[in-house]
Parts: sequence; structure tokens; C-alpha cells
Amino acid sequence: MSLALSSAPPTTSGRTRTLVATYEALTIGLDYEDGMIGRMKGIDVLRFRAGTRRFVAFTKPEYVDHVLHSGRLKYHKSFEYEILRAILGVSLFTDEDESWQRHRTMLGPMFAKRHLDGLIELMIEPIEAARTAIGAQDGRIEVDMVGEMVELTLNVVGNALFGQQFAKIATSMSGLVTYGLRFAEHLERLFIVFAPPKRAWRGLSSVAFTPVPLPPPFRRIQRIVRILDKAVWNVIDERRAHPTDSPDLLNHLLNAADETGQLPVRRVRDEALTFMLAGHETTANALSWMWYLLALNPIARERLLDEVDTVLQGRTPTVDDLPRLRWTAACFHEAMRYFSPAWAIPRVAIEDDVVDGHHIRKGTTVIIPVHHIHHDARWWPNPDEFDPSRFLPGASKDRPRSAYLPFGGGKRMCIGSSFATMESVLITAMLSQQFVFDLAPGHPVEPEATLTLRPRYGLKMIARRRVTA
Repeated sequence: MSLALSSAPPTTSGRTRTLVATYEALTIGLDYEDGMIGRMKGIDVLRFRAGTRRFVAFTKPEYVDHVLHSGRLKYHKSFEYEILRAILGVSLFTDEDESWQRHRTMLGPMFAKRHLDGLIELMIEPIEAARTAIGAQDGRIEVDMVGEMVELTLNVVGNALFGQQFAKIATSMSGLVTYGLRFAEHLERLFIVFAPPKRAWRGLSSVAFTPVPLPPPFRRIQRIVRILDKAVWNVIDERRAHPTDSPDLLNHLLNAADETGQLPVRRVRDEALTFMLAGHETTANALSWMWYLLALNPIARERLLDEVDTVLQGRTPTVDDLPRLRWTAACFHEAMRYFSPAWAIPRVAIEDDVVDGHHIRKGTTVIIPVHHIHHDARWWPNPDEFDPSRFLPGASKDRPRSAYLPFGGGKRMCIGSSFATMESVLITAMLSQQFVFDLAPGHPVEPEATLTLRPRYGLKMIARRRVTA
């Protein structure tokens, strides 16, 4: 079944497509139809230069497979990740080579199904609190869906990661995270033309965690980084001083070990902060876009509501319910295709390479334009339609594996993808038990490409209480 949009979302406009079709370097100052992006239609490889940097964009899943799978050892994360490394530290998201492999092996069991299942009660509690807070409003219920999802996912991730202690500071951090993402995007655009030497950049960024004030405009981001750093260290220090038997992820991090020893406490901090920030930001944006797309597609939404009512019968979901909420999960995954929060994946070649006859010189930045691939009609029939049936069991058997990349791909695929899906299905199901969300009339919706793809003006929606038998 193909579900056409009841009204065309803003992403179909030329200007917006220019913004989000591929990486920033491909979009700045270019018109969609006549510029570089327009010429990418049906083209699998695009080369260009920006200042001192060489770029190549791959849009063919076969080529993406090489970069993320068979040829992955020839590529590292590009300089753009240095900005995140400065804030997050050395985590699975920013690490490389043997160190990455060792820590991935050490931390992999944290996200095994048996451990994720044990987190469900920690995840449900803040969802229930958010649902109660929305329902407590009188009269017309207006919701800033982006703000609501940011706060909610921060609390869910915080509860699952740190237990009850994190919920107290989650709300105060949401605005800091938003500012930090936008600031980082401005730096990204500067680095398109000229990427400073890693050693110099790392020396500068290391000052961020010291009392030495950085010059404006770095000073404000330094304050944000230090607030986040202190908050995480406080929780870690408290847990080390007063151990608990909580099933939360912090206990798994503190107990993680291999034959060489335990995970160093600094690495515990880096992994915790990465999971907290990266884990909530992408999920919050994906959920926000999902509510928007469902509001434009009442047929898909009614099917979701019917599934939630049939499976849950008005009760709180359990682990056993999750596999039965197939359409609910499919709506989330289709939203991740339509407006993928991780809208581009950059890598840098650390040695010369050849991809199907295309020579890649050492030092070239390879761009995988996720949004562009997700809207390529060769892999996605009617790509501008919101069609969750693409993600029902069996529907993807003929689809190239690198045609869908919301969590990346290959061995470096996001370790928290299963957590994000579980969290999102729980949030969607529990909120849908009591509310239907419609877009507020006249509210502008425009994607903004920061480090993630987010609604520039938020998403003002109207929550209608449901009356069920």
C-alpha cells in the first residue's frame, strides 16, 4: 500500500532539497535544479574541491558498501568529527582502529536484547510523566513537539543510562544542547574550506575543559561543555562512591572489562556523554518528524492508533508487546528515511583506494549523502511519499543494504540503534494511547541542517485527547 501525502511537506521544495540533499559543501549557494545538486540526479559519483580540501560524493549503495563494509579499513571518520571529539571525548563514536575494535567488543554486550529488556521500566517512567504533563493542560493543548521530544528523550536516555539521578538536570540541558549543535554546524562550514591540523585543533579543544577562558565565540560553547562535563562526572563519582544494583547502563559501563582490564573511568565518562547527547538528539528529531508526517497522513496514523489499541488494550506496554507493534515501528523507520537526522556521513581516505574504477586519493573526504540516497527513486519507489509499509517484515528483501543508513552502516553502525528503536516505539505507543497530534494551522515547517536534521522553527502541534471505548 502506498500512502500519498495529504499535503506536500516542505522537503519537496527546491530550496529545502538544496539544503538537505547532501553534505554542506555541496549545498552552499547552489540552486537545486541548475546547480550541483540538480546535476546529481542519476549520478553516482561527484567530485569537487572546496579551498584546500578534496571531496567525492557517492550516492550508489554499491559504492557506499565499499566505504562502510569491504573497504572500511581504508577510511577514518573525517575531520568534521573532531568537533564532536572535542566535546564527547574518545568514545565509540569518535575512536578508530584497534582501540575502537577493542572497546566495541567490550561494550557490545551492553546492548544485547537481554540487557535492553531490563531497561524498559526505566524508560517507561519518564514517558508516563510526559504523558501526564500533557494531559494536565486545560482546554486547547498546544505542544512544541521538538521541545517536548528533546526533553522526553533526554529523560528516557538519562533514566536508562544513569537511573533516577539524571532526570533532575535533563530539562536544563536541552537548550544548551541545541545551541551547541548550531555552533558546531557553523564550525563545520568553516572547516569545509580549510581543516586545521588535527594536533593544533586538539590542543585548542583541550582547553575547553580548563578554567582558561577561550576567546569569543568559543567562550559560550566552552561554558556549555564544562556544564555537561561536570554533570556527567557528578553522577559517575556518586555511583562509584555509592554502588547500586540498578540495571542502568552506567553500571554496565563501570563493570565493563576484557582481558586487559576494566574500562578506564575517563572512557566511562566519554561513552556516557556520547550516548546521552547523540542518543537523545537523533531520536528526538526522528520522533518530531514522525509526528509531523503522521499528521499529514491520516490513513497511516489511523492504522497506528488501531494497532496500539488492539495490542495494548489500554495498558502499559511490556517487552513482549514490542514485536507486535510492527506498524508503529515501521512509521518510525519510515520517518528516519524521509527526514534522516543523520543526513550525511563523511569519511576520509587514509590511503589511496579504487571504488569500481574511481580512484580516491589519500586525504580525500568521501561524503555519503544519506538524505539524497533515501530519496533516490532507484531504491525507493515514490520516494516523496510517506509509506511505512516499506519497513514491514519482508518488504526490504530486494533493497540494497546501503540504501537505508539512518544509523550508519557496516561494523561502525550505531551501537544504540536497537535502544533507539525500542525507546521510540514505547514513546509513540504510549502517547498515542491518549493523544492525536495535528500540525498547528499556519505553522512554518522547514528542515534545518545542523549536525542533525531538525525543524528550524520547531513543530507547533495541537494535542487532541482520544476517546476510546
